[in-house]
Amino acid sequence: MSSEYAEFRFIPARDLCLSRLNVRQSTSEECIAQLAELIAAEGVLQNLNVYEDRPSESRTMHAVVAGGRRLRALNLLIEQKRIAPDYPVPCMIVSHERAVQISLSENSGREPMHPADEFEAFRQLIDAGQSVEDVAARFGVTPLVVQRRLKLANVSPKLIELYRQSELTLEHLMALAVTVDHARQEQVWAGLRAYERTPQAIRRALTEHEVPARSPLARFVGIKAYEKAGGVVRRDLFEDTEGARLDGELVRRLATEKLEKQAKRLKSEGLAWVEVRPEFDYAARANYGRVGTTLRARNSEEQSRLDALQTNREELQEQIEASDAETTEYDTLLAQLEDVDEQINALEAQCTVPDAEQQALAGAVVCIGHDGKARVERDLLRREDAERFEHARQEPERVPRREVPRQHSSTLTERLTAERTLALQATLVQQPMMAAVALTHRLVLSTFYATALSGESAVQIEVGATLVERHASELAGTPAQEALAAHRKRHEDMLPEDPQELLLWIAALSGGDLLALLAYCVAVTVDGVQRDEGPSRADGLAKAVKLDMHGWWKPTAANYFRSIPKSQILAVIEEAVSAPAAARVTKLKKEALVQEAERQLADKSWLPTTLRAPA
Repeated sequence: MSSEYAEFRFIPARDLCLSRLNVRQSTSEECIAQLAELIAAEGVLQNLNVYEDRPSESRTMHAVVAGGRRLRALNLLIEQKRIAPDYPVPCMIVSHERAVQISLSENSGREPMHPADEFEAFRQLIDAGQSVEDVAARFGVTPLVVQRRLKLANVSPKLIELYRQSELTLEHLMALAVTVDHARQEQVWAGLRAYERTPQAIRRALTEHEVPARSPLARFVGIKAYEKAGGVVRRDLFEDTEGARLDGELVRRLATEKLEKQAKRLKSEGLAWVEVRPEFDYAARANYGRVGTTLRARNSEEQSRLDALQTNREELQEQIEASDAETTEYDTLLAQLEDVDEQINALEAQCTVPDAEQQALAGAVVCIGHDGKARVERDLLRREDAERFEHARQEPERVPRREVPRQHSSTLTERLTAERTLALQATLVQQPMMAAVALTHRLVLSTFYATALSGESAVQIEVGATLVERHASELAGTPAQEALAAHRKRHEDMLPEDPQELLLWIAALSGGDLLALLAYCVAVTVDGVQRDEGPSRADGLAKAVKLDMHGWWKPTAANYFRSIPKSQILAVIEEAVSAPAAARVTKLKKEALVQEAERQLADKSWLPTTLRAPA
């Protein structure tokens, strides 16, 4: 047979087999099933390329070198008994010599159909009178796939052309398809900057007057009540099953009506005012103040209890100073002192009450919480009311703490955290950009999360004394204190004497000088002093600036060892030096042990857990 030989013939499907020379070795079962549906509907539209292959003298087979997917689809239809084994298949018989060349040419030169061509074709079939189910069955896909393709066909032809030119993606088309308004689609696409053209931004712009059915607002109203009021639910085929969207104006009206009923009950309680705000986010909440607190006078029982606790505290202090730190009695007295301190703090907290004058003007806002349920925000002050009061500086809210074994007394913990705070300030001063980050963080908290109003300044940022100042005499001469003092002196020498000139003077500074000045002013407001061991509100900032206390603090007799019991000193020596080193000094008296611990740890890199980097 000549190498150029080719003959067209219909061959029964049972006499065809896949050639080992076919270069396509893999394909998906899903593609075969889809192709089988097309063949069942339209027949084999393109001939196969085969050559004669004789497995036996009695039977001639034809091996397929181009059309392997069609052959697999035919075999699937035979297996499903949808066509007979002798189904006639159009074939071009070629020589064995040309088989590999033909197989390679057909599979290499094939280009898949562009998705835009596919959904345009689906639309033409539907326009011709076929149902979604018919088109799905013909192409071997689900009806949902067809519906989604038809939805994409509703996108503006101008935007589809951009898709063909790869100027936008399929995800962009899916977002644009949330509306059938071509003009609106084109307007949103043109109105977004290149870097803003994300599918999320497009969908958000096209649905700005709608609310998601899964939003707290919609869940509060309920789909049944919404539809009963005439609302239409629009579902996005390209989002999940909860991707329905509702008319925002109607949902807000229904939510307001529902909240008004609860507001009416609140007004009967005698509140100065009650407002209904279905959506009460942080920005809206920032327009209200919170009722301040004040210390009420203690009653006779509370005063008697406080006097007794303070007397007990003084007695314990005297016993601790007189006791031998080598005994277990010393540790017991320290624990008792801690317990008394906690009782005193609890008693003082018990006397903190809302300011009566502010309470008289306070009201409430009825809103919807993140859980989709009604929530009442009480003890709020309107802006005009809040500005009538001067808010006393309150102790910052403590960070929620996990239970941790106590290793140091409250007094020592406060001094250690004061050391850490001062070092954190000195570290932050050296990182102006991080100081700007910390200031921005503070401003964002005030802008988006604040619940109190204060001050008459155009820029409402308060700078007050920190707890570090209580320990100024103890911290004098430390590396951190000296570093901060040097920074302050440098800035003081530069600043104008007349504060009226300050703003223009600052405006004229270079970027580096401005950041350096900002860094100092931000750094000295940092306050991480606390009496409790465990997590601190300063931990996040310490991590951000990579605070390393090894460069700022070393344990000495004065700043550490005299304030802990003998057993703990020995544990420190064992951890920092060695167990034998601790064993050799076990019998020393307290003061001698304190001096020995300072000597042995002078060149060691050891820190108590309170000063170590947060986990």
